[in-house]
Amino acid sequence: MNNISFCNLRIGYNSSKDGKFPVMSSVVNNHGLIVLLGRNGVGKSTLLRTLAGLQSPVSGELKLMGKDISQYSQREKSSLISFVSTEKPDIANMTAFNLVALGRYSYTNWLGSLNDSDEQVVRNSMKIAGISHLADDNINEISDGELQRVMIARTLAQDTPVIILDEPVAFLDMPNKFEILLLLRNLAWNEMKTIILSAHDLDIAIRLADMLWIMTKENLEQGAPEDFALKHGFEAIFKDTGIFFDYKTGIIDAGINLSKEISLVCDNINTAFWLTKAFNRLGFRTSENAKISVEVKNGNYIFKKDKVEKEFCSIYELCRALSSAIR
Repeated sequence: MNNISFCNLRIGYNSSKDGKFPVMSSVVNNHGLIVLLGRNGVGKSTLLRTLAGLQSPVSGELKLMGKDISQYSQREKSSLISFVSTEKPDIANMTAFNLVALGRYSYTNWLGSLNDSDEQVVRNSMKIAGISHLADDNINEISDGELQRVMIARTLAQDTPVIILDEPVAFLDMPNKFEILLLLRNLAWNEMKTIILSAHDLDIAIRLADMLWIMTKENLEQGAPEDFALKHGFEAIFKDTGIFFDYKTGIIDAGINLSKEISLVCDNINTAFWLTKAFNRLGFRTSENAKISVEVKNGNYIFKKDKVEKEFCSIYELCRALSSAIR
């Protein structure tokens, strides 16, 4: 049975068929981490909200666990699919434990009371998300990264086979972004969940996603990150930006014109790699016959141009000299 499937799905906020968003089809039948990528305005959030059953599709077929999503009651859907939006909860005097406990709503009685089993699920969910120590903390007094973990713990407490998150790392610093996405990938595999999220960080997505969905105004392309790399499938993301994806190295490049030449003498492969990156940033490509040269000797960087020779102890100082030399 497919966890989620959609065919000829058209999304939007009204019944008009103006072609603002593409018609899409896909089948998701395994646990794993799916990352949805695309330019701003292509409809990523609208697609995720539609898949989560928070808004109806304009047309097409959308099934959850093999059954049309419209045939589920809200309580039934909440036991099958959970959703984390970009909006931060702002509830006065709510603790992390109480917010996570909201995930048990579909399992409690009409009073919403937690029994011992529910409380244990909440505590286990917080443990898996690494936030047990935050149980009594006010959610308005914890960091963004901690709050995102609380929201993930809430979805775990909800215990759904499908979890959908709209840009869960949008407001986080780089270490927290990586930690949260790594946590979600581990949850997908260790807890056998289908996790679908949107993001803008292509580099992290390539490293951690089992599948990528790349959404454009024309269609929804899907495949493993390596599938996109081999068929040059990231072009739609960087079109008309001056930025491009280097398919040989897997690195996003700023598209700097390498119009100048520099020679490099360096026996250390790692040092040579990072020096070349620094040269490229300044518009240099390496060439054996260049009039400007850099030699790495005894951990220092010896800059030579014409008959001038200078020695620097850091790449930063070397780059400043190079910048002055090409003005």
